[in-house]
Amino acid sequence: MRRLLLAVSLFAASTAAASAQTAFPMLMSLKPVAVQVGTTSEITVNSRYSMHLAESVLVTGGGVLGEVVPPEVKKDDKTPNVVALKIKISVAADALPGVRDLRVVTAHGVSTVAQLVVVEDPVVAEQAKNDSIAEAQAITLPATVCGCFEKAEDLDFFKFNVEAGQSLVFHVRSQRLQDRIHDLQAHSDPILTIRNAQGSTIAAADNVFHGDPFLCHRFEQAGEYLLEMRDVRYNGNQYWEYAVEIHSRPFVRSVFPLAIAAGKEQRLSAIGSQLPADPVVTFTPLNELPPGINRLRLPFVERTSNPVATFVTTLPVVMESADDNNDATKLLTAQASALSLPCVINGRIEQPGDVDCFVFEAKKDDKLSFEVKARRLQSELDSTIRIVNDRGATLVENDDLRLGKRGSQDSWIETWTTPADGKYAIEIRDMHLRGGDSFVYAIECTHARPYFNLYADTDKTNLSPGVNGVMWVKVERKNGFTGAIQLHVDGVPEGITAECGRILPDKSVDGCIVFKATPEASRAVSPIVIRGTAVHAQADGQMVELSAIAVPYQETYNPGGGRNHWPVDQHILAVIPPHDIRGIKLSATDIKLKPGESKTIDVTIERAPDFKANISLDVTMTHLQLFADTLPPGVTLDGKSKTLLSNGATQGTITLTAAKTATPIERQLVGLTANISLNFVVKTTFCAEPVFVTVDNP
Repeated sequence: MRRLLLAVSLFAASTAAASAQTAFPMLMSLKPVAVQVGTTSEITVNSRYSMHLAESVLVTGGGVLGEVVPPEVKKDDKTPNVVALKIKISVAADALPGVRDLRVVTAHGVSTVAQLVVVEDPVVAEQAKNDSIAEAQAITLPATVCGCFEKAEDLDFFKFNVEAGQSLVFHVRSQRLQDRIHDLQAHSDPILTIRNAQGSTIAAADNVFHGDPFLCHRFEQAGEYLLEMRDVRYNGNQYWEYAVEIHSRPFVRSVFPLAIAAGKEQRLSAIGSQLPADPVVTFTPLNELPPGINRLRLPFVERTSNPVATFVTTLPVVMESADDNNDATKLLTAQASALSLPCVINGRIEQPGDVDCFVFEAKKDDKLSFEVKARRLQSELDSTIRIVNDRGATLVENDDLRLGKRGSQDSWIETWTTPADGKYAIEIRDMHLRGGDSFVYAIECTHARPYFNLYADTDKTNLSPGVNGVMWVKVERKNGFTGAIQLHVDGVPEGITAECGRILPDKSVDGCIVFKATPEASRAVSPIVIRGTAVHAQADGQMVELSAIAVPYQETYNPGGGRNHWPVDQHILAVIPPHDIRGIKLSATDIKLKPGESKTIDVTIERAPDFKANISLDVTMTHLQLFADTLPPGVTLDGKSKTLLSNGATQGTITLTAAKTATPIERQLVGLTANISLNFVVKTTFCAEPVFVTVDNP
């Protein structure tokens, strides 16, 4: 996982106990959504639920600092509803352009994520009236134009002048900025149109980078032209922001080869628009680059390029041969030389209908994995791969892969077992039989190894002295790993302790971490890293250590009310003042059950004054769907439990029942939570002291 830096700027704010308010801010948009490198500017954060008592701004990636501009409020307004907050953003001259996660921290908790675009050119904000050609807003290029499709049938026009023969890039970010926006159910679908001064269309672009347009156009005649931005469906939404980067510099979409080795001299050919006559650059990537996808700037002669994604690997890199490799059966029967695994293959589907095949040799019962890196690195390739034998028979194939809760148009054959000793061929092509210079790929070919992935729900933990926070962690086990996983957390600030649970060696049991702030703990905001470690016994009896870093997921609101998730860059832990729930007391925290036995925990809630809303108790992360269940196998929450505390009630019960077939287990950490619904999808969760559940031998 690439390292992420935290930018925090605090202003003097009251740290007195916040008045009862359940909701943390849910950021909806930034206006303008872009900021220029080397400048300080002011933008407005728009949210659902108040950002009153906002204290700090968090921005990922380094080189960007945020500062809250205290809002003006009426003296007699004790709880102002601040849903539009100005913040000052300072961007270093060497900050890497691209999209960053931005949050606001308030006395009521850490907000959800908004998306901030760091750009190289001056930012021009849309004027109030630019809805027609006659009202087109004049802009000077280069520039990044920021606007919003704020209402149905909204059209935004901008006019600019060019010289004869001038070529311009128009790069739109809009739909891609909305995936992580928590409560934005419908997304924009922008279309970009270039018109001449008379209003006639001379160029247009729609879906290039997912739903966002990209266009490079050469203007043969000098004069004034118009840029039109709208939603392709003529829909609108006050939060549908966009940024259009317009310039005459080179734009690099991807590179060939995609896979490179850190610390070694590389020759990369840039793929994109407005490139130098010789788009090949030679440079040595930093040794410190971690394996995986990294964003690098290519050192062109006149200036560096925009950041472009590459795949850094420590494996041997193999280049596609210039010889004909379209027919797997032909290669196998001709006894073509075989790849030596593990390795990474760099190749390109050079023309429509092109198929690339590579021969490898394997032993019976070898377990192999072949993962394509292409679309995730902005290649145009929508890959499909298959493995064939010397008779041309398909043994296994794959189109799209899935990582955690999100899919990709890249392909992945994972843990394929070879049926016999011999040679096989892996075949890759575009799903739609397209091809060209930008259809590049890297295939990571490895022997399948036991490993696991971790996923955390959610991306933020709010706690206060006397009320704990909890983080739920799920596991995805791979390639024969079935063992237990011990959880760890790094970056916990002073004054906070973390009780780290374990994930039991059972597919149905998850893990959790309970965070506790000491009574003396001061306000704190910190990014944390959640890890898992395990030991795996190989077939030869040798023990190997495994580890993984958890991917934090922010919940998102699906159309129709479903709860979904999107990966974000950081998990944020925050200590906030006392909230709606001021304390959770339990009659017992060490529960020992015999098979067939039930035990009850009495729960007492200390409410904030005047807070009467419903509170629901639980021992799992359950809302619309079950995300995590840390109870030992065979232990369930009994229906006799009193879990709904309504009309200001403060007394509830949690009854745990062990089935007669429950597996013995010692001290499994369980998070006992008190939850307050903010809306149909979102809950604010508070946690009691760590609860340990033991199932004794019968």
